[in-house]
Amino acid sequence: MNLNLSNSGGSGNYIRFSPQSNAWTNQDGEFTFEKSVFDYENLETGWMLIATGIFEFLPDGNLGQKGAQPSAEHKRGFRATFYNKTMGVAEFSANGAGANMGLEALWKQVQAQQSANPSKLPVVEYKGSRPEKVGKGTTRVPLFEVVSWVARPAALQDGGADDSASPFDAPKPVAKPAPSKPAPSQSDDEMFS
Repeated sequence: MNLNLSNSGGSGNYIRFSPQSNAWTNQDGEFTFEKSVFDYENLETGWMLIATGIFEFLPDGNLGQKGAQPSAEHKRGFRATFYNKTMGVAEFSANGAGANMGLEALWKQVQAQQSANPSKLPVVEYKGSRPEKVGKGTTRVPLFEVVSWVARPAALQDGGADDSASPFDAPKPVAKPAPSKPAPSQSDDEMFS
């Protein structure tokens, strides 16, 4: 039984979108967001507090049903999981206006296509970002497009596994080659002499 106490599937990988620099970063620095599987079935929304040395996420009881705001510093946010072979399983969490708008738009695409793709997850492509006026300032909204749907990769199964066959699909079984000719028989004495 898995207690699911880790924040990101146990990998420690995370991805962030920085509107200020209009760039994606992870634990290793800036990177290029490649096509990724979006595990929308495990998306969480909730109240999030991000401050120096503080990260607190209080998930909603049900997706999108917000409870009482814990403090004035808590903002609405989300925690989502993305996967591709290059970055592995990674958590994308944010409470900024731009990231929230980007994920909301992605969610609408997923919901519109979900019934035509039962038991599959969407593959999304990052299409850049657009500026958006928010209050007295501006932010950047990451733009995603659902480009296909695939079976849930093994890395996104409970316990996870390496998907080495392709960037998204579960590995295909490999047939063992038949022996070309039978090995000559040996007695136990010959093998150990």
